[in-house]
Amino acid sequence: MPDIPLNPTGLTRRDAATTAALYACDPDPDIVRGMLAAAAAVAAGHGWTIAEGGTIDDDCLLTQAPQSRPGWDRLRGLTEQGRINVVVVPAHMHIGFTLEVWLAEQRFLHRHGVSVASVEPMLDAVLTGASW
Repeated sequence: MPDIPLNPTGLTRRDAATTAALYACDPDPDIVRGMLAAAAAVAAGHGWTIAEGGTIDDDCLLTQAPQSRPGWDRLRGLTEQGRINVVVVPAHMHIGFTLEVWLAEQRFLHRHGVSVASVEPMLDAVLTGASW
């Protein structure tokens, strides 16, 4: 479910004006820390700034509806306030486990000018320190 290319229009590699939020969900806090660290590395690699309060996680399984997650609700608030330009997630399924739910959340983000970047296609580069 690709959302944006690695260098989407308006989000150049070193665009200091781009503000990101990092989001992950998993019941294991160690796994969440690792996923958020990978997301932070992707954001740093693009030169994106992390919004204040923009590192967000939920203690739940991916199958839980995003509308019932307190962390996702906070992320939607940052989106509505215009405080972020991009959300960095470990994989697109962290936004919505089914295509229908994912598309609904993606439409919400896009209506507010927010793109989605997934760590998943860049994970090997992030882990090895290589460029993408």
